Order: sequence, then structure tokens, then C-alpha cells
Amino acid sequence: MHIETILITGAAQGIGLATAKRYAAQGWYIGLYDINREGIEQLLASGDFPNACGDYSDVTDITSISAMFEHFSKHTDGRLDLLINNAGVLTTGPFDQIDHKLHDQMTDVNVRGATNTVQLAFPLLKQTPGATVVNLCSASSIHGIPKLAVYSATKFYINGLTEALDLEWKPYDIRVTSIKPPVINNPMGQAVADELPQKLGMNLTSENVAEQIQRAAERNGTSFLMGRATKLWYWLDKLLPNVLRHSLTKYLIGQ
Repeated sequence: MHIETILITGAAQGIGLATAKRYAAQGWYIGLYDINREGIEQLLASGDFPNACGDYSDVTDITSISAMFEHFSKHTDGRLDLLINNAGVLTTGPFDQIDHKLHDQMTDVNVRGATNTVQLAFPLLKQTPGATVVNLCSASSIHGIPKLAVYSATKFYINGLTEALDLEWKPYDIRVTSIKPPVINNPMGQAVADELPQKLGMNLTSENVAEQIQRAAERNGTSFLMGRATKLWYWLDKLLPNVLRHSLTKYLIGQ
């Protein structure tokens, strides 16, 4: 009987760390990877992850991503049951006032990084029966969000990538899905809330998202929305005419 394996990018804090703790408590072998080298070293030394490996990984560097999977594979005999494609960044503010380097960072990490991660994971996923990928998407993929324009656009990309790969990789017994939380009550979410007050609430935590990640990994479907208000927004956005879709979005973000 094999131990199930999970690799998490952006694992040093927030959603990634909450997910790692959840699966570690269930006896999975955990791969912890993050650009925060010191954070990963502290987690591995903490005793909280007795069955784990981890290392520095920069998802904007394809060589670093490749090294991550090589490192993980050596510890799991080439097995990867579940990939959590979690690493991401965001910057809020008026589109024309955000430094272009920050726009580049969001597309580098959230788009290029996520794409290269899942592509380079394919050989391990393919040789693991019933493998699954969970991409971290966002409620901001429902409708483009002012002051989150580029971040929102990166999550529209993740939504499309998820749907396409779930179809393309079915013959290989690989499932690809995503979760779409609203702004949550963690440091990244609080930074958004300060800049962009919104009416969806901040009642969800990183632990709630980790729970939804597991739910998504174990069920069918490519899109798992979080929160009643988010689900209602999703369906209204599909049904309403364009002018009302825009008005509803502006209302929800407090504009």
C-alpha cells in the first residue's frame, strides 16, 4: 500500500501552508515548495511534517520548477497524486497607476508560473493512476474587477487553462480542477480589503480554502466556488444583461 503524495507550491504560508497541514494530518507525504527558502526550512525542522520534503522554488524560473519536480520525485519514487498549483501574487490599485513591473510580476507568477508548473508536472502525473491537479483560481474570474484588473485577468486565464486541461488529460487519467474563493481573511486578503472594500465578506480563512481544495480534489467538476454570495454572483453574472452585470460588480466591490 502506497502513501499518497501531494506537492504544494507557495507552501510557506497562507493557503499553501494550511493545505499542507491538512493533508499531513491525514498521513499524506507532503512536498513543500516556496520562494521563501527560510520558511520552508523552518517548516521541515518544526516536526509538524514528519513525512515531507521541501526546498526553495521560484515558479518564474523554469529551471527552478524542473529542479522542484526532480527533488520531489526522488523522495516519492516518481509518484505525484495531487498537485496544488497555489503560488500567486497580487497588487491592487488603479490600473494606470500600478508600476508595470508589478503587472509583469502578476503575469509571471500567476500565468507563466502556473502554466510551467502544471506542464512540467505532467510526466509525474501521467505515471500516477488517478492523479489530480487543483489550480488556485479566484472569484475575480467571474467578472473583471476594477483595481484588480491584471490579477483578475490572470484568474480568467487559470479558469480557461483548467477547463482545457481537464478535457485534454482525461485519456491519461488526470483530473484538473480549480477553486474560486472570494477575498479571504489572511494577509493577502486583508491587503485587498484595505484598498478595495467589498460586500462579499471576509468570513473565510486559509483553513476553509484548504478544506475546499480537498473537496475539489475528491469530487467531479472543474470549478468550485466558495461562499453563498460568490455562488449567487456567479449565476447572476451569467443570466443578467451586460449593463446589469457591470452594475452588480460595482455594487459588490463598493464602488
